[in-house]
Amino acid sequence: MLAVVGAGICLVTLIAGPAAFTAAGGPALLSGLLAVAVLAPLALFAARGRPGAGRALVVAGGLVVLTHVVHTLPRVGVFAGLDWNWQGKTLELLWLAVLLLVLHRWARTAAGLRRPEPGTLGPALRLIVGWFLVVACLVAFSLADFGPVDGERMLFDVAHPNLVEELLWRGVLLAVLDRALGAPWRFFGARVGWGLVLTSVGFGLGHGLLVTGEGLLFDPAAIVLTGFAGLLLGWVRAYTGSVWLAYLAHCAPEVGIAAGELLRS
Repeated sequence: MLAVVGAGICLVTLIAGPAAFTAAGGPALLSGLLAVAVLAPLALFAARGRPGAGRALVVAGGLVVLTHVVHTLPRVGVFAGLDWNWQGKTLELLWLAVLLLVLHRWARTAAGLRRPEPGTLGPALRLIVGWFLVVACLVAFSLADFGPVDGERMLFDVAHPNLVEELLWRGVLLAVLDRALGAPWRFFGARVGWGLVLTSVGFGLGHGLLVTGEGLLFDPAAIVLTGFAGLLLGWVRAYTGSVWLAYLAHCAPEVGIAAGELLRS
């Protein structure tokens, strides 16, 4: 996994130059460390009295920092002219694929690489379809501009970019945290624990608390909205046991935005 990331970083640095890599990588590293620092008190509270939980939290924190860095590398080659961050998502898909391939089968199952539990598909699909319809209607009758709908955007909303976020947040991270911290609670029929809380908050922070070249970006609305989305996605993953259903749920509101824009155009 680290070899894949290292090779990608070296290639990007070679093409873009050390200055461009430093300008992008420095703020990204700070963003990841900032997110980990904000989550640390809650994570330490959740880990109290649990042997071995500290090691799991260090692994989870490292993955959070890594994803920040990978996503903000300067875009090179064919990726440079695209509107959306295909480069960062593709590199993340590669290292996640390597990580999941080297894990034992039980660990891949724990990460959600499995079919949904019997009897859970119907409720999950109803949530996914309902989420899509609500978002599409809200956008269609809204005065806000969500941007143009083109082929690249539609492809980005349904292809591997959404999948890699689910493989990381609701797959690997949720599995690591649930194994270390337990899942003692029932939440609308799903067995959950502190892992759901931490991944939801972390998902929100990753969209609304960032260090950029211009300074600190703090967007409370983005944190709340994406954190709530992370909660719903985490519920789908915990309820069905399958990260593939969480991926479909992730696509639902983004495709709903595109559908709403098309309806009012």
